[in-house]
Amino acid sequence: MPRSPTSSEDEMAQSFSDYSVESESDSSKEETIYDTIRATAERPSSRMEDSQSNTLVIRIIIPDLQQTKCIRFNPEASVWVAKQRILCTLNQSLKDVLNYGLFQPASNVSVQEESVQTVQS
Repeated sequence: MPRSPTSSEDEMAQSFSDYSVESESDSSKEETIYDTIRATAERPSSRMEDSQSNTLVIRIIIPDLQQTKCIRFNPEASVWVAKQRILCTLNQSLKDVLNYGLFQPASNVSVQEESVQTVQS
C-alpha cells in the first residue's frame, strides 16, 4: 500500500521530535554529572583553612577546550578529588567527562584516580 506524502512528513516530524527529546535527555544527563561532581567536590571552610598551609599547585592543560589552568590542591587528597575540582572550574562542558583522566608527562604515565597526589609527585 503506497504511503501518502503527509504520512511521511508526519513520520519525519515525529523522528525529529524524538531526536530532540534524546538530545535534551543527553544534555540533562551531562548536567546531572556536573551537579554530582560539584556537590562532592565542595568541602567545609574550616577544612579549607587547614589545608591552605599545605598545598600543591598543579598546571592543568585541557586540549579539547584549549584551556590551561593552575589549581591549588591538598596533597593528601586523592586524584579523584582533584579531577572533580578541575571539572568544576571549567567554563565549558566536556563531552563524556567521566572518561577524562590526568596524565603526568614527566614520567609518561596516567595518574590513577584512587592514588594520593603526594605519591605521584
